[in-house]
Amino acid sequence: MIRTELETARLKLRLFTPDDVRVMYNLSTDPEVMKYADTPVRDIEEAKKRLEQGPLADYKNYGYGRFAVELKETGEVIGFCGIKYLPEIDLAEVGYRYLKKHWGRGIGTEAAEVCVSFARDDLKIEKLIALIMPENVASIRVAEKLGMTKGPLIHIYGLDALQYEMML
Repeated sequence: MIRTELETARLKLRLFTPDDVRVMYNLSTDPEVMKYADTPVRDIEEAKKRLEQGPLADYKNYGYGRFAVELKETGEVIGFCGIKYLPEIDLAEVGYRYLKKHWGRGIGTEAAEVCVSFARDDLKIEKLIALIMPENVASIRVAEKLGMTKGPLIHIYGLDALQYEMML
């Protein structure tokens, strides 16, 4: 059985639940947080739809997906990180997004490292990618700290993205 929870020194990564709609809303409304991601959501109903069609559907369809990331110290959900299967290109991606007040503290790398181990050890994934907008310097740094190397520029979801990649 695939693990439903991961831990690091500071973080607990757990499956999203329908009760996390407010978290998804907060993560998906800040224009700075969304600058290199999806378009911001307009309301709580749209956030609910993204939660249902994103992580909750991925758990059902693939057995894994993005985790909600909680600070152990407070229990606050501060973002997400995890492995998402991309059927469009038949590859798994490590992805992450955090509330702005938690940027610059190494949380992105800390959570992504445990997710890379999860992809290798539990999911038996052989090649892992990160799709990153070329201007997103912070995410590029995280990918490089994970040991990923710059691959091709690809056009996906109507955008051009760098495909960082690693063999596991």
